[in-house]
Amino acid sequence: MNKLPKYIKIIEYYKQEIESGKWKDRQPLPSEEEICKQFQVSHMTFTKAMNELTTKGYIHRIPGKGTMVSSAYKTSIRKSLLKTNSITAQILDAGMEPRSELHHYGVLKGKDIKTVAAKLNIQDEEYVHFFVRIRYADDNIVCISYTYVSQAIMPSVDITRLKGSFNAYIEELGIHRSYGNTEFCATLPTGEQVKIIGSAHIPLLKQSILWNVDDKPFELTYHYFVGEQYTITQDLQLIYNDDGTTTKRIIEGGSVRSPHNN
Repeated sequence: MNKLPKYIKIIEYYKQEIESGKWKDRQPLPSEEEICKQFQVSHMTFTKAMNELTTKGYIHRIPGKGTMVSSAYKTSIRKSLLKTNSITAQILDAGMEPRSELHHYGVLKGKDIKTVAAKLNIQDEEYVHFFVRIRYADDNIVCISYTYVSQAIMPSVDITRLKGSFNAYIEELGIHRSYGNTEFCATLPTGEQVKIIGSAHIPLLKQSILWNVDDKPFELTYHYFVGEQYTITQDLQLIYNDDGTTTKRIIEGGSVRSPHNN
């Protein structure tokens, strides 16, 4: 039997400890040095495990202050990602025309976005690209996307390309996402979002996605889908094994609703 990678052992250990209640919400975790010594791992392995625990909502990392237990994992739906089905593709599948409007673009330092910097493993003086896009299907707003991208992996951004598929853009640059994690939760629009969608009473489905490139955090995106325009789907597939048993495979997906199908 193959041994679990050491970073997985750290993740599973703290997940079990936190879910069992042995570690309480906001309780500080041991220092990096103590955890590395306990599991006999390197700084890189420690960081990889902490990044995934952060994404899954089990911990909250505060640069310069340490790591605290979080109960956010109880309120979100989390999934592991090996590939992405872009919003652009989902809109096209619904028979509508995709369009993106660049609402804002800027470059930020890690010290100005502490929570994001912790998830992307960005130091105080390192930079990230930050852009906000409004995504349309025909003339209907489907979602508002807030994206942070590590400048260390993607040094420059052609903002004219942000009006199309960001997935296609980075693929053309030779940047290939290796794996990621996503979570969903319901939320109400902020004041800025109310101005964009024109209502304070439409619930939003927030999707948080953290993508990695070669085991390094690359992109953190928050999609805020307009509640009446987006659905989550699951297809079940039975795989028949050689020994006569079956394995259930869940195929996850999202879809944009066509007004003709409502």
